[in-house]
Amino acid sequence: MADNDQDLAMPRDAKILKSLLKSMGVEDHEPCVINKFLELWYRYVVDVLTDAQDYSEHAGKSTIDCDDVKLAVQSKVNSSFSQPPPRE
Repeated sequence: MADNDQDLAMPRDAKILKSLLKSMGVEDHEPCVINKFLELWYRYVVDVLTDAQDYSEHAGKSTIDCDDVKLAVQSKVNSSFSQPPPRE
């Protein structure tokens, strides 16, 4: 019963994240895991949108469009994540 009450008081984003973890097979985790993932998630979104705003301003546009966000995400992926070395 206490777990159900805790789920009712949980913010929507935390419920979504908990559901995602459960769908990936993570049944048991420390409560702080949700908070850390949300912090990372929010920071990533803010970084991407800030970059998209910079790209939009550089292009002389008054608003951010889908292309600006795609460019910001691609830029973030290219600089943040590296490919693993080949198996050979």
